[in-house]
Amino acid sequence: MAEFHDLAELALNREGQSWGNLGYWKSETEYSDACRALAILLGEQAGLDRQSVLFDAGFGCGDQLLLWLDHFRVARVRGVNLSYSQTAYARTKLVEAGFEDSATAIVQGDINDPGIWRAATGTDRPSHVLALDCAYHFPSRLEFIAQARRHLAPAGRIALTDFMLSDHHRTGSVTHWLLRWMLKRSHIAEANIVHPSRYLDQLRQAGFDEVRIVDISKHVIPGFAHFIRTFRVAGKAGWAGWAGWLKYAVTSRFLQWAYRRSILRYCLVSATKAR
Repeated sequence: MAEFHDLAELALNREGQSWGNLGYWKSETEYSDACRALAILLGEQAGLDRQSVLFDAGFGCGDQLLLWLDHFRVARVRGVNLSYSQTAYARTKLVEAGFEDSATAIVQGDINDPGIWRAATGTDRPSHVLALDCAYHFPSRLEFIAQARRHLAPAGRIALTDFMLSDHHRTGSVTHWLLRWMLKRSHIAEANIVHPSRYLDQLRQAGFDEVRIVDISKHVIPGFAHFIRTFRVAGKAGWAGWAGWLKYAVTSRFLQWAYRRSILRYCLVSATKAR
């Protein structure tokens, strides 16, 4: 059975890269560079350093794991990813880069499964839990936040990039019905997409404080949509196969529409485990 999250993103990257996020396009023009920029932004917001014990929730094909290890020099990485193919790819990538211990510390599974957290963290209590461009795909972001709170070390931090409803969007509108249809097609639980005020409340109720939400939509959504259009014009779409290309094309058009109509916003989120 085909996976929704697979290796199709390899087609969008330059050779040797396997990023799979929407990218941060403030100054970048190439997909791999924009994806790396978004990861660096998240790592900086989280406050990663050499003492960090990092749990990566949804590590994709492993490029971000190498970034945490090489760029931020974190002490250790752990992680869970739903995709079998991506997890296998990430393990190979870590081994080839000389991080064999890290390759054995990442597992495949459902992020909402408490047993998976125990299997991934072992005796470690992570100082940081990160979710780079993936939390909206989790079966329940609320349960993910609860698990993060439960497993984080005292004063540990959670950091995400995530979609939210615009403050101007009305949930009873016609556009909201179109949004609900597209979310279902994109394997996104409707309950995961809420207004910023509700997102803030959910983090606080889960036991986090020092919550910061920064709207970075203008440097993410238009840039990704432009890249996909350029990618198609350049005649490279065949690399991803028809199914893969269709997913990117539909996603970029939908996100551009939702951004221009003030329906969705893409935000950088961080918070600290309350005492």
